[in-house]
Amino acid sequence: MFFNCINRAPSTEGSGSHTASRGSRSLTVDIHCHRESAAAGDLMRDEAVRTGHAALQSGNEQTQAVNARQLIDIKPKMTSLDERLADMDRMGVDIQAISVPPYQYYYWAEAEVGRHVSRMMNDFLAETVATNEERFVALGTVPLQDTDMAVIELERCVRELDMRGVEISTNVNGEELSSRRLEKFFAKVEELDVLVFIHPAGFTHADRLRDDYFINLIGHPIESTLAVSQLIFGGVLERHPGLKVCIAHGGGYLPAYAGRMEHGYHARADCGANLPQPPSAYLKRLYFDTMVFDPDQIAYLVSKYGPDHVLLGSDYPYDMGEADPVALVDSVSALSNDDRDAIYGLNAARLLKLSR
Repeated sequence: MFFNCINRAPSTEGSGSHTASRGSRSLTVDIHCHRESAAAGDLMRDEAVRTGHAALQSGNEQTQAVNARQLIDIKPKMTSLDERLADMDRMGVDIQAISVPPYQYYYWAEAEVGRHVSRMMNDFLAETVATNEERFVALGTVPLQDTDMAVIELERCVRELDMRGVEISTNVNGEELSSRRLEKFFAKVEELDVLVFIHPAGFTHADRLRDDYFINLIGHPIESTLAVSQLIFGGVLERHPGLKVCIAHGGGYLPAYAGRMEHGYHARADCGANLPQPPSAYLKRLYFDTMVFDPDQIAYLVSKYGPDHVLLGSDYPYDMGEADPVALVDSVSALSNDDRDAIYGLNAARLLKLSR
């Protein structure tokens, strides 16, 4: 798949050709975008309700009402590619890396059902890419509740559907990503040399986060923090040094407070006893998107982990997304022109193996 910078005529609605403050043209790739499979949702709806896994049902009554309204409001953006493309043009995004919304992981389903619905969603994502290969690339989904099935579907995504990565949750229906059962999956990801995009789906202890949309505001960053910690201390990153992993929402809380983990590793025999390197060595291998809403936080991520480890992300089309991700990066005054180009899209293009 070969991509070029797309030159569209400017309009009063805004052009997809982003012009940086210096007046040059930069490729922009949004690593964090969702596209819901309505057919998969219809298939799984009754069982999801019966088992308490209905989409966006965590939180108090007010939160559930807002979520229900949001699903209605964003439906045109999920279903209409014309509206999506218009939004991309307005946002200055050349390419979206599309993945299913987190409530469509379906890890809670029986394994064979999970395999079937994952195939359905991946075919749907591949069909979306086929409509406009210059504007879309897909990150597949796999039924992680069954390791062998997940590996088979991962291979199909990459080898048959030409997907450049896979999106997974921060846990598998409560099971940690460091579970030895998942070794075969991570080994196959490493062998195929594709990106893993980790995106949380709520929080495992949702009863403590019912009010004020804490399930997302606090729960998502905590989940990402736990997942990254498990990948590090569980030895997954040590055993699979070739893994390329991007964490949604700027990596959660851990990147900003990794010093405590680092101190514990050196101070206590029960903290990372089997790790040959300190936690910071593994954390610096990871990638983080810009979905943090704050230019100072982006500047921190760049200063701590390098401009080559930060990727543009919007969380399109949700209300907790960033409506103008390019402008957010532009507002980080400490970045050089080369830093901006890397974050806008060159980092993602490298990880997703896109050719300009």
